[in-house]
Amino acid sequence: MAEKAQALLVVDVQVGTIDPTDPVDRTVLQNIAGLIGQARASGAPVIYMQHHSLQEGDTLVPGHPHYPIHPDIAPRQEEAVLVKHSSDSFLRTDLDTRLKRLGVEHLAVVGCATDYCVDTTVRSALSHGYDVTLAADGHVTGPDQDIPVETIIAHHNRTLAQIAIEDRQIRVVPSQEIVF
Repeated sequence: MAEKAQALLVVDVQVGTIDPTDPVDRTVLQNIAGLIGQARASGAPVIYMQHHSLQEGDTLVPGHPHYPIHPDIAPRQEEAVLVKHSSDSFLRTDLDTRLKRLGVEHLAVVGCATDYCVDTTVRSALSHGYDVTLAADGHVTGPDQDIPVETIIAHHNRTLAQIAIEDRQIRVVPSQEIVF
């Protein structure tokens, strides 16, 4: 898939979605930073999605310390940061228009939260006509009372890798195997 014009989509990696004390979160953040560096070096677009919650009391709102993109992977001035209000990065945003304008046909996806925004965005990307590579070690989610984070991630990696859609592909691979 590397022959198609490609972009890196960084979904909701905000201060409030990454726990710097959690080893899984730290590793995911490092993997995302590595992919951003590789994409930038190759000239591939890096597009950031920033969740802006509409739920009362949520911390992912402008002005709250949890809202900014995580400083370890901060966007450059010329990189797009698109605000979204739902789990789907395509819903009511101009993401699809921007990608088409850039000639992108293939998205590499990383981010937070595996079981919400990452999963929904990957599925939506396929439906919008993009091939997708999900970095298996480039997404994370918050803890669940009954299910360990690693189990949630593994489940979504396995499930997303098996989705079939006509004329589109999804690959789920370690970040080291993603090439821009």
